[in-house]
Amino acid sequence: MKDNNIRFLHDCLLIDDKILVIGDLHFGYGEQFHGKAVFPGQQLKDVIEKLSGVFDFLKKEKIKIKKIVLLGDVKHDFRKITDIEWRETLEFLDFLKENTDDKCKVIVIKGNHDTKLAPILRKRGILLKDFYKVSVGGKKICFFHGDKLFKQCLDSQTGILIFGHLHPAITLEDKYKREKYKCFLRGKWKRKEVYILPSFSSVSYGYDFRNNYFVGNKFFIEDFRNFDVIIYNNKEKKGYNFGKLKKLI
Repeated sequence: MKDNNIRFLHDCLLIDDKILVIGDLHFGYGEQFHGKAVFPGQQLKDVIEKLSGVFDFLKKEKIKIKKIVLLGDVKHDFRKITDIEWRETLEFLDFLKENTDDKCKVIVIKGNHDTKLAPILRKRGILLKDFYKVSVGGKKICFFHGDKLFKQCLDSQTGILIFGHLHPAITLEDKYKREKYKCFLRGKWKRKEVYILPSFSSVSYGYDFRNNYFVGNKFFIEDFRNFDVIIYNNKEKKGYNFGKLKKLI
């Protein structure tokens, strides 16, 4: 599935075959909630395994990306940098470098969990940004985390908004079983095309939007019911549009 020169990949977006966009990673999540990692290194291992599949696909398609945009919440602990966050974030950034062209640039957006991320990024010469804007195919795109909205993303020249933060997921069921899937949300808001990415982390499948999780919360988009729900099938390397969220509630 491809529109606006945007292709859905395994919990990522590929824009104009040049920009790879990755949502929330939350390195250190397990350590924070259990005092120590229950399965040390497993979260990073899962992320790298999934992303290796993405890079294999890009290589097969002879696509050489020029930029990687991380949409924030790279790490999880608000208060400090844990040993696991130091190690896994640096190993992840090194993995990106090893699997891309030397000229490929990594852009990291600041998430609400990234209050202490900058010292890690400095080790690899990467700056932490509040948002990032780029023009692709005649359209301006604004990337940001999603916990707050920046006026620079709302100017009339910007036509596409891309963010994470919400960890969208959906539960599908029939008379035999019910199963929860990570999903993308795509819709229109204030005359702009909006894409919301699922979490790339393996530790959580996200929040089920069938349960109206954000109803009553003060989020800048108040109603997601007219957004399309898109689930990516990694075996078929294809995104499936399940229609408007309101039809699935």
